Amino acid sequence: MKDTDLQTSEPEKVKQRGVNEKISRRKMLSILSVAGVTLAGGSTFMRTIASGTSVTDSVYGGGKEKPDLPLCVAATIESLRAGTQTRLDYLYYVTNPGQEGIFRYDPSDTVSGDNTGTILVAANGNRFKRIYANSLLASWFGTKADGVTVDTAALQSALQAAAGKKLIIPKQQANYYLTGQLYIPSNIVLEFESGTVLQAIDTLRITAPYERLIRILDAKNVVVIGNGATLRMNKLAYPNNEQAHIFDISGSENVVIGNIQANDSGGDGFYIGAFESVNTYCKNIVLRNCKANNNRRQGLSVISVAGLLVENCRFTSTNGTAPQSGVDIEPNKSTEKLSNIRFLNCVAEGNTGRGYLVNLVKLNSLSGKVDIVFQNCRTGANSFGYSMNYGLDVKGDIKLIDCRAENEQYAGFSDLSFSPGGVRRTYVRCIAYNCNTANLPEDPYGYGSSFIVTTVPQQVRTSIGNVYYYDCEAIDDRQPPLMARGFSTKQNNNEIIQDVRYYNCSASGVTSSEFSITPASTLVTVSHIPQKSVPFTSSGTLNLNYSGYKITNRGSSGTVELILPKATANCSFTFLVEAAYALQINTQQGESIWTPIGGITNVMSESIGASISLLGRDDGIWEVTTLNWSWFG
Repeated sequence: MKDTDLQTSEPEKVKQRGVNEKISRRKMLSILSVAGVTLAGGSTFMRTIASGTSVTDSVYGGGKEKPDLPLCVAATIESLRAGTQTRLDYLYYVTNPGQEGIFRYDPSDTVSGDNTGTILVAANGNRFKRIYANSLLASWFGTKADGVTVDTAALQSALQAAAGKKLIIPKQQANYYLTGQLYIPSNIVLEFESGTVLQAIDTLRITAPYERLIRILDAKNVVVIGNGATLRMNKLAYPNNEQAHIFDISGSENVVIGNIQANDSGGDGFYIGAFESVNTYCKNIVLRNCKANNNRRQGLSVISVAGLLVENCRFTSTNGTAPQSGVDIEPNKSTEKLSNIRFLNCVAEGNTGRGYLVNLVKLNSLSGKVDIVFQNCRTGANSFGYSMNYGLDVKGDIKLIDCRAENEQYAGFSDLSFSPGGVRRTYVRCIAYNCNTANLPEDPYGYGSSFIVTTVPQQVRTSIGNVYYYDCEAIDDRQPPLMARGFSTKQNNNEIIQDVRYYNCSASGVTSSEFSITPASTLVTVSHIPQKSVPFTSSGTLNLNYSGYKITNRGSSGTVELILPKATANCSFTFLVEAAYALQINTQQGESIWTPIGGITNVMSESIGASISLLGRDDGIWEVTTLNWSWFG
């Protein structure tokens, strides 16, 4: 292309003025400003050429005396590389489509490599530098974004050149960007134009060392602004794999990713850990307004992190290879960290596995304390909504606050094989709505329950527990209802279930029982304020499902004799006479009720308004905790 003076559309004026004629710095900046406006008109992502400081500092350095600026003439990347541009005191406006911009010869540089975007090396060794402010365009580096050309080299060059600056990925003109694995450096802002699609090649390495689409490895201070862009794979190209992730954030610090979609991977949408890192965990990671859909293994895997905020994100339709969950928090080693992890206002729906899974099997008493909170999160149409699994003796807390599970195949909230001396799980105001859609009331791990505490054969425990529920609800308003039990403790492998507490929890629409407490339970507390009552109009044997209730003889037409279950620690019953007939309470054989007159095997009253509360112990004794009127004959 013939070089043309950019200051006028009349080439003759260039000749009249003379090639050695210079213009003032002020006038040159004015010209550059006009050029910037022209460029901006071509794309919403083009930026006005920068101010006077950035124009010259990029070549001469800040604080130095600046010479007057010379003429600016049109050129191409090819002509600059060929060395045909002999006037080294000129500015050169590159006209290649998508790569437009102003370059200048840098006499002080003899070593920099040609990266197409910001540095061009001529055949004679001259270096031409692009004049720009703090933002770079990926198209400067020769990306094609046509869905056919592999843009890996161009995109990686752009990323490396943008370290310490901002890199903008313009929306493709047609199809999508096609690329192999990309590494994001430290100290960068990466922004995608709305509507951008970036797709991985079909040949990412699926054997160690694995390749991902985007790697943020041992990097610091990375911001990714998605503007709704989609990063994806051809999932069918990875039918037997679980390592082809979209985002792999490993050993990195201060990373914020916002408003981006990570879909259709052969592994995870997002992975946070320490794969191939010199560090053992990530630190201060934020995912905000992100989506992960139709990934093969997980929407998000969390392996090792200290400080993670996941806010307003959606994890949907994971399917392909286990665990197939929306989110899986699962360290690989005992030395990995799970601290200060927060999920706020997130959704996990339609995943083949769990909505949210926490698996702590690899942690032990020497591991750091676990600290995880789910707040205002929602699940729907998964196998289980929330599963807290396989904790041994690692310490810490997992809290679920104001979370909701809807239409899950099995339980809304499951707690499996967690040792009572380890992490405490606390559920506050959580709701399970219309769960057990599989209608399997005797399934050993769901048990037709909304909330369940039990074990699995793969992770046998001698005891499980340390679970607290506050103001939680199990609701079934279907006709007919499918939920058999609201809250269950279930023995599957001869384990003892201990230290499980239910405070003001309720279940409506159940077909079997509101609370199903296995006889192999101890230190299980059910409390209601005000206390719930249930009438017994005929004699029978009580079970632990009525622990915490006020039991009356309301509606009876004669004496009611009730047999207590085997005494266990913290099991409590209150008895109230409401009908003018005797209400007699008997112990199991070999057990007794402690009274002021000694240990006795039964108490009885027929006085309306008489009440007595009994608290079980593990030694076969029932203590009298409250007493109104005579019950001791």
